[in-house]
Amino acid sequence: MTDGMTHEQAREALEALALDALDASERDAVMAHVATCVICQSELAALENTVGELAYAATPIPMSPAQRDRIRARLMARAAADRAAHDTLAAATPLRVESGRASARADSTQLRPYTPPRRAFGPATWMAMAASLVAILGVGAFLKASRERDEARASLASVQAASGTQVAALDSLRASLRAREQMIANLIGPQVAVMTLTSTMPTAPTARMFWDQQHGAWTFVAHHIPMPKAGRTYQMWLVTPTAKISAGTFMPSRDGEVMMQATYQMPKDSLAAVAVTDEPMGGSAQPTTAPMMVASR
Repeated sequence: MTDGMTHEQAREALEALALDALDASERDAVMAHVATCVICQSELAALENTVGELAYAATPIPMSPAQRDRIRARLMARAAADRAAHDTLAAATPLRVESGRASARADSTQLRPYTPPRRAFGPATWMAMAASLVAILGVGAFLKASRERDEARASLASVQAASGTQVAALDSLRASLRAREQMIANLIGPQVAVMTLTSTMPTAPTARMFWDQQHGAWTFVAHHIPMPKAGRTYQMWLVTPTAKISAGTFMPSRDGEVMMQATYQMPKDSLAAVAVTDEPMGGSAQPTTAPMMVASR
């Protein structure tokens, strides 16, 4: 391996790194990547923890022949390198005299090579590590499955959120459709009375009141209505022989259009007229000005 390895190359070497089965250059290259990668740090920590727990007690898990041969070759190469280094060091180490009186008893001095203490793994240890690596591969598969599960959950949440938005939009569309269907029924239903209002306003507005007598629904539609003065509003009145009943206030749009709806039940023969007056903002309990528009039955 060389410095600057990719994320995927480093991840493939994490199992060997956890078993201390990399040479110095390989280890340095992998660790250089791990130092900057949170994902690899997490996986390496999990793998090292598994090695500590399963080094001598892991039950082999089936793996592909190619993967098994690759791991075995790496471990055997590492073991051979350790043995070669040990033999070379033993042959090159100077002999040490262990007698305190070498000059007087040189002929009887016992000599032996001095070998500094060195950490080495025997064949049994390497085999145990190989078994642990098989278990670690199972852990790696588990980690991969966990990542894929989390990604699937995130995707599902995204789809559900999008579906929720679509459902809300569909519900809103249905509500809007129902409202328009009801408005159409209020305008052209079999029991709808239509009254045309006349006006002396200079803009010559046109206005009609549609009274759905069955449902007590009132729909006022007007065009070319001028904007009232500041602090003023328009108020609709339902006029009977004995009372003037407010049906609400309204303001025209910038282009003078009005669409106003109200609900008020009254007997069919009790309505005498509908009228519009100019009132203070918020409306009045009773008309305070002469009608600006009116329709009589």
